[in-house]
Amino acid sequence: MKTMWKKFLQHDIGERIPNLQLEGKPAPYGVLNERAVRATAGIMFLIGILTFFIVQSSKNLLYLYPTVILFWIQFFIAIVRGPRYAPLSWLGRLLTSNQTPEYVGAIQKRFAWAIGWVMASLMLILTLGLQIRGWGIIICVICLAFMWLETAVGYCVGCKIYSALLSKGRIPTPKYKPVCAGGVCSIKK
Repeated sequence: MKTMWKKFLQHDIGERIPNLQLEGKPAPYGVLNERAVRATAGIMFLIGILTFFIVQSSKNLLYLYPTVILFWIQFFIAIVRGPRYAPLSWLGRLLTSNQTPEYVGAIQKRFAWAIGWVMASLMLILTLGLQIRGWGIIICVICLAFMWLETAVGYCVGCKIYSALLSKGRIPTPKYKPVCAGGVCSIKK
């Protein structure tokens, strides 16, 4: 299991910027623009909350499927190829293009997106495949809460889980300590 995680986590999805210094230390690892990531989370939150209220008021799950499929595609592309190729990330970068980038490590964001992808996969299986209502709504609310926390206060729940798993030795420690926005996933070395 650790070998699979190691292989997955070693594939770099972030941008490598020569001579980049973060928090006074060299950052020879892949980084992402935190502002663009938060903007993307905001876009996804807006789409998700609108869909949630439409489904709740109409009692029709058909309105849910396009959003869940879009989120599944977004998370999958962000995990496998990086956010540069993901459709909603493109819009997030466009919205923040006139701002100074705030770089953070990419590895913990990828982990957070993997959690989002698992949630979207479960939503597809439970609601589209099995036509189960209750669990899908619970997963939807949890996902919306995660996106709101990322957007509104810059708190990445997936990054915090990543940090906890690292500290317990459940996933391999990266060669370099990645920088997180607000130090939410600081790793003791």
